[in-house]
Parts: sequence; C-alpha cells; structure tokens
Amino acid sequence: MNSGIVVLAEPRVSLCGSAALLLDAEGPLALPTQERIWRLSNRVRSWDGVIDVQPGMNSLLVLLDPHHADPAELSARLLEMWPTVEAGRVAGRLLEVGVVYGGEGGQDLADVAAHHRLGPETVVALHAAAEYVVFAPGVSPGFGYLFGLDPRLFTPRRKVPVMRVVGGSVSIGGGQANLGKPSVEGGPAMQPTGWYTIGRASDVPIPFDLAKDPPNLLSLGDRIRFRVDRIEK
Repeated sequence: MNSGIVVLAEPRVSLCGSAALLLDAEGPLALPTQERIWRLSNRVRSWDGVIDVQPGMNSLLVLLDPHHADPAELSARLLEMWPTVEAGRVAGRLLEVGVVYGGEGGQDLADVAAHHRLGPETVVALHAAAEYVVFAPGVSPGFGYLFGLDPRLFTPRRKVPVMRVVGGSVSIGGGQANLGKPSVEGGPAMQPTGWYTIGRASDVPIPFDLAKDPPNLLSLGDRIRFRVDRIEK
C-alpha cells in the first residue's frame, strides 16, 4: 500500500496558476529527499522574483512576484539546481508525547487493527516504536506532517470524512502520522477528518504561538516520539 505520494522517475516543475511553481521530486517519499527540499527552499527564498517558498511532501511550492518573475526561466533554474543539492540530517529537537491509545479518544484503533489483521496492542507497539520527523507544515498551524510510520500501518484515508474530537489527536492517514494541537477555548469541539484517530495526547503542548520567538515549537527536521501511557478498550 502506498503513501498517497505519486512516484516520479524524474523531477518536474509545474505552473500553479500564474504566480507559483511546484517542484515535484523524483522517487518515493524519503528522508534524504526531504532534506534536499529543505535545503533547496533556503536557497530559492533569496532569488529575485520569489516571494515565498513552502516545502511539501516530496515537493516545493515557490510563490512568485508576477510583475518581476519569469516562470519559464525560474522553472529551468529549479531543475538545474535540484541535482546539485545534497542531503544532510538536520540536528533538530526531540519531543516526547504520552498517548492514551484506544478508548473514546482513539476510537479508530480497532478499525486500523482490523484492516491490517493485527491486534490493537500490536498496532500500538508498531506506532510507538517509530521516531517521527516533521516533514512539512500541515494545513493549519500545528506540528505538521510526520514521516516515519511503519509501512505495516499504512492505512488509506477514508473516502467519507467522519467527525472526531479536537485536541491532541494521534492519527494515521495513508503513510503519514499526525499529532493534533490541543483544543482551544471557544474553538470547535469536533471537526471532520479522513484520518484514523488511534489515540489522544492529554498533555500535548501548544505547537504554534505568535507570542513566542520562534512561534513554532518544532521546525522541519525536528522529531516526535510517542510514549504509550496506556491502552483502553
């Protein structure tokens, strides 16, 4: 079962609208490739005509100034530079998070176990044994997309989203893992998701706070380990 990432034989650059370029890396999702994307983003950020860059999963989105950028020229420049960028491990931070697996906060644990024909305890052991790397920012301020999930737990996302409680959710979607931010007073109590919620972290820290410098608790390349506090039925 794949992770939902299209595997290319060679890199490609696509025009996104009239003011953005998307570089898709060749090969499967892998840490060395992602390290190269982080390093490329640091270089491209300073180019003339570039407004911002956004690393993705096996990709890099480059936002352009439509009045001062030549998309064709920058596309060629991206493809020329990409092979010269080397991988290298980022000496990031490590965050350990205690998780209560199963029960009301992880009601999809049984579904994941049944899908893989494993016992819930085996699913938990495989999930907690891995060390996850923050690969790319998520769709909302938080810990981002986590890479490192054991392939034996790759689970296709739901075709029809379900409602799940907001706040410290520990989830699986495709070949990725996710740690949700804590619930916010006045925010929604539940939200729709296609991911499988297998546990909940009761003491999850705030991942993004504009009052702090830097505002992100974790950056790209930082790591998360999940500690099994207990398993509930």
